Amino acid sequence: MNGLRLKNSLLLLLTAFIWGAAFVAQSVGGEAVGCFTFNGVRSLIGALVLLPVIWLMDAKKKEELKKLFLELL
Repeated sequence: MNGLRLKNSLLLLLTAFIWGAAFVAQSVGGEAVGCFTFNGVRSLIGALVLLPVIWLMDAKKKEELKKLFLELL
């Protein structure tokens, strides 16, 4: 149980760090470029980060469905 608690605390700390760093980046980035450009680039970066995650999750789901189908046969 202690290991899970430590893991959760570290994930919370990581989330707070990312949140704080993003706030600073948004403040600096908002001054350097326009609002629409900043939000467009931010959305593009988010999409590029999520695409591999979506691909991996989809591959895992396909593997689970294949395994389930073979068990039914």
